[in-house]
Amino acid sequence: MIIFLTGMMGSGKTVVGKALGEKLGYVFIDLDRYLESKAGKSIPEIFRKKGEAAFRKMESDIQHDPIMNYKNLVVATGGGFPLDRSNREWMKSKGLVIWLQATPETILKRLGNTSNRPLLPQPVKPSHIDEILTKRTFVYKMANYYIQTDDKTVSEIVHEIFKRINHA
Repeated sequence: MIIFLTGMMGSGKTVVGKALGEKLGYVFIDLDRYLESKAGKSIPEIFRKKGEAAFRKMESDIQHDPIMNYKNLVVATGGGFPLDRSNREWMKSKGLVIWLQATPETILKRLGNTSNRPLLPQPVKPSHIDEILTKRTFVYKMANYYIQTDDKTVSEIVHEIFKRINHA
């Protein structure tokens, strides 16, 4: 089974995904880092040189990547990955989709003064995050499960996911 973690940047997908993978004995893949490795460029570079549309195509092409034929994966998707309908359908067909939710304030605190997020203007404000969340929430709600991550430790979030997986 593949467990896909979706949600906004800063919602905890990578840190939770690593811990969940360890707990389950699954391979963890951070989709953004994997795509950077394949492209030999950072995501901000890809956005600057090729544009967002080219990056989104790279994301969608992951469906055909041999690594996605593995069993027992935890995949932290990019925040925009589930915006594409074919990506949503593919994730649902391959496993469970879990939306890690967080408030704009929590996300901002977790992101800090990051400059490697191409969709966020600098300096980042809660209104920037809220604007992106407003556009994406309807898609994130299509996940199999939602987990609120505000004020929770990684182990608490992993435990919640583990309980949901065992009931699936």
